[in-house]
Amino acid sequence: MGYIVRMPKLGLEMERGTLLEWAIDEGDSVSEGELIAEVESEKSIGEIEAREDGVLRRTYLEVDETVPPGTPIGIVAPAEADISDLEAEATADLEADVEVEEGEPEPEPDEGTAEPAASGTDTSAGGTTADEITASPRARDRADELGVELTTVEGTGYQGSITEEDVERAASEGADEGAGELNASPRARARADELGVDLAAVDGSGYQGAITEEDIEAAAAETGGTSRTLAEERPFGGMRKTIASRLSESDREAVHVTVHREADAEALLSAADAADATLETDISVQDVLLRAVSAALADHPAFNATFEDDVHELWEEHNVGIAVDIEQGLIAPVLPDVESKSLGELADERRALVDRAISGDYTMDDLQGGTFTVTNLGVLGVEAFDPIINPPQVAILGVDAIDEQPTRGDDDGIEWRRHLPFDLSFDHRVVDGADAARFLETLVDYVEEPWPLLPDEVAEAADRGTVGGAETEMPGRSVTATNPDGMRGRIEAGSFEWTYDEPESSGGTETGPTPVDVALSGLASCLSLSTRFQASKRDMSVEEIQVDVDATPAEGPVEDIAATIRLATDEDDEAVDRLVDLGERGCHVSQMLREELELDLSWERL
Repeated sequence: MGYIVRMPKLGLEMERGTLLEWAIDEGDSVSEGELIAEVESEKSIGEIEAREDGVLRRTYLEVDETVPPGTPIGIVAPAEADISDLEAEATADLEADVEVEEGEPEPEPDEGTAEPAASGTDTSAGGTTADEITASPRARDRADELGVELTTVEGTGYQGSITEEDVERAASEGADEGAGELNASPRARARADELGVDLAAVDGSGYQGAITEEDIEAAAAETGGTSRTLAEERPFGGMRKTIASRLSESDREAVHVTVHREADAEALLSAADAADATLETDISVQDVLLRAVSAALADHPAFNATFEDDVHELWEEHNVGIAVDIEQGLIAPVLPDVESKSLGELADERRALVDRAISGDYTMDDLQGGTFTVTNLGVLGVEAFDPIINPPQVAILGVDAIDEQPTRGDDDGIEWRRHLPFDLSFDHRVVDGADAARFLETLVDYVEEPWPLLPDEVAEAADRGTVGGAETEMPGRSVTATNPDGMRGRIEAGSFEWTYDEPESSGGTETGPTPVDVALSGLASCLSLSTRFQASKRDMSVEEIQVDVDATPAEGPVEDIAATIRLATDEDDEAVDRLVDLGERGCHVSQMLREELELDLSWERL
């Protein structure tokens, strides 16, 4: 038996895979299901397990080498099995992969015609170009460091491929042949030029006495030049390389424009608290925000879209990518069909999706099919940024840090309210700035009034004041007025609070009603409720009730109070007269004005 171990395809979009580690050495035994190697695609890391018992008879790939999916990387077979057929198949596949990587061969020249070498292309005596040489990535890097032409190196590796040792041997032989010439890597030469160091004055500490970057920097330090010490070298590959490639593609292809808008976040935060307290799962602000984003996408479907091959494709499902920062870089796992999910389902699935991403248990399926992306840097305190579109999507929403700002209240007073800024980047080839402005306007509307997006029981709990499991505290006919300074203050009555003030002419700041106005509002509201109660009790058809109360004079002690009750009703005059009379009699505030009540006044020290 036996089989060829191939680079697996870790997802539909995978183009290349990198060998991260061989779990066993060539010649070691392995059992079915045991780990053979660990590989990395552009977006994820995977493991290769043995399909059957055997021995790792051959390896064709070195650590950190990158090849397309399906490329042979080794052979597993019983120790005594003949693997010549497997080797022949693997060799043929490897040679075919090399042809695909290098492109189609040039057409043969006509007989009798000599084809000149392309300008700038190094060739060996036989006409072989450096690109056609079979050499491992490490060998190519080493050749660059030592300044060795690969076309001059004889390979001793598999099928004549060039190894690091071959390059170093060639460098050593070249140094012997060219004794007296400076032996310095291209990087060292560039560093010497940068720091103004004379190569002839530098002693090399590298291979065969080669001058390295470190030698140049040490020489510069001795002569007073600027030096730097390498703390760490991080190879740029795998997922980080793919992320960079995709971002570059997005920046290069899409016409990025970013618009900014702020929303009052108080209702959003209250809605998240109400949902978290009411539903049988954990609900976050992000979950309610995703509902608002989905609602905005439904109203503006041009943004729930992709753009490829000059085709703007609008999608039915709202597959929202959620940017997650993991060790390998930024990824955007996709929460599918957000619009069709209940708030509880959305919260549970989002939490599970993010957990898989952070733990590394996500799959390629989690990263595909997105139609719109949300990225939140606000959790890191970022106040504004320009998100880069995740191609081939049309737009991405950036969420910034919540900011508390002074805002003019309904009574013209100043109150501090929390605001949530948004940054919407869009592809101007597909949608216009006015479209983006309208999208943000819709999103802000949903954020500032999110209750219709929530389950009925959440809104009802909020209306009842049972959010968080605690009933709204009614005043119970007990109020507290606090006057910290000046001629204004605040009234606290149970869970409620409002301000009172005086006109500027009386030393106030005119940021709230006067105490007399507060008393008159009590009378007006009491008359309206008492009248409504009497109408309901008698099954009378009355729509809106409006009560106007006026006191005179405009300043000083009140000498006269007049009240007018306006009703929207088709009842006859006699019935309305009776209704208003009963309403006034049943009004407890009106009763207080009619009766002489003794005021029991006392005082205490604060």
